[in-house]
Amino acid sequence: MATAIGLDLRGTEPGFKAHFGRGTGRYVTELVRELTQLELPDLDFFPASSLELGAGALTKLFQSLFPVGRTTLEQQLLLPRRIKHLPVELFHFFAHGDAPVRCPLPYLVTVLDLIPLRFPELYQADRPNWRFRFARYLELESIKRASGILTISECTKRDLKEILGIADERIFVTPLAVSKSFLATAPANEEQKIRLREEFSLPTMGPNLLYVGGIDPRKNVPFLIQAFAELRRQLGGRYPALRLLLAGRYESDRHFPRLREEIAKLDLEAHVSLLGFIPDEQLPRYYQAADLVVFPSLYEGFGLPVLEAMASGVPVLAGSNSSIPEVVGTEYPLAEDANLCSWVTLMGELIQQPALRTRCQELGLQRANLFTWRMTAERTVAAYRYFLQQSRI
Repeated sequence: MATAIGLDLRGTEPGFKAHFGRGTGRYVTELVRELTQLELPDLDFFPASSLELGAGALTKLFQSLFPVGRTTLEQQLLLPRRIKHLPVELFHFFAHGDAPVRCPLPYLVTVLDLIPLRFPELYQADRPNWRFRFARYLELESIKRASGILTISECTKRDLKEILGIADERIFVTPLAVSKSFLATAPANEEQKIRLREEFSLPTMGPNLLYVGGIDPRKNVPFLIQAFAELRRQLGGRYPALRLLLAGRYESDRHFPRLREEIAKLDLEAHVSLLGFIPDEQLPRYYQAADLVVFPSLYEGFGLPVLEAMASGVPVLAGSNSSIPEVVGTEYPLAEDANLCSWVTLMGELIQQPALRTRCQELGLQRANLFTWRMTAERTVAAYRYFLQQSRI
């Protein structure tokens, strides 16, 4: 008889934390799709959405009476009661911050990253210290009490071992991938780029630099704005249409006012386009419409936008940190973190040197084909089998 494993689908739902439309949401969507297509005689999957895990109308009314702590109440007290009644032997939370501290049955967590522990000053600055510490406590307890841990890069595995002292045998690495819609057979030529830009009402003249992602502090977007301002100062005469496009779900982010202030302070309103959220089905073509993708993040659990850009046949410039070298490989050029000269120099070279762009496109396409969701699913299944066996000993 097959063993039933519960899969947490809430990350695919709009409004559930910040997962939808970002890397976590795509991870859940793509992995669950691949898992449910596998023919596995020994395993059966039970995808659990908010219909199974969410609160009912009466509970929501009760929660609404609390002035603070509604999410904590839901996750730590009410969620375990619902999980208890699921017909599964093991439950998988695809982000460790979504798991309760006390789960009534064996569970696995995917640790996407430990960034708040690596950079506490970036996340603690504008929040009460007790709230930051309490949130970290709950997250770390959910990791420590899990039957097993999956993570998306060797970098995060090292963090788990170095920061939390997790034993090597409790961690499975399951790298991410991109959906088939991103995989280009060849880079878009200039004519194709112009057609795509016209379709999306983007500036048809270039070069167009594209950033895709959030704007929380470790994403380092204000630094990107400063680097772009310097790039325009150096190359604006030769490339008057040089433009930076910012895409992401950032309008409601508390850091958005600061970003707009930075753009205004550097007199870049006419040269920076705020595209907002781009649906997944359109995102590959936005990548292909760009001349260069820039990703200045200081730390990534994996760095999915980098792989998406490479798969789309677009040169990408990212920082040499965390998991990024794992994604791009040893031959791909990376910029030095927080080094304005390094970023401006490499952006300029990628804009002005066709041979370098072509080389990065070739390397990117080759590298992206090494990462598949089928491989991610197979490694995830291996983790399920291993930790099920361990839980029965």
